[in-house]
Amino acid sequence: MADNSNHTPYLTVQERPARNMAARLEGTLMVDERTNCVVVRKSDYLIEVAWPPGCSVVARGVSFAVLDADGRTIAALGDTVVLGGGYVLPSAAHTTSRTGSTKVFAVGGGYGLPN
Repeated sequence: MADNSNHTPYLTVQERPARNMAARLEGTLMVDERTNCVVVRKSDYLIEVAWPPGCSVVARGVSFAVLDADGRTIAALGDTVVLGGGYVLPSAAHTTSRTGSTKVFAVGGGYGLPN
């Protein structure tokens, strides 16, 4: 994992929360070095995630973590995450793709670390 401590990565965030989606995404939270955007790596694919409104990314030592709207840590870079939501066009997630993806995974059904 690259040391991005001097460059806070971008976080794609929805303007309004996604609803009524039942897909699941499990993978490793990381930064796409090409775009400096927080993504999830699933197998050999980097998937741009559109996080719920109010989510943010903060520095944690020499790494970063994603926080929910209440400031609680969802996960840190390198963690395996399980996200509920669905694959949609960025416009349907009320956001703009930072990676140039034609679809993003809009989180709407919860998130966390696997048990």
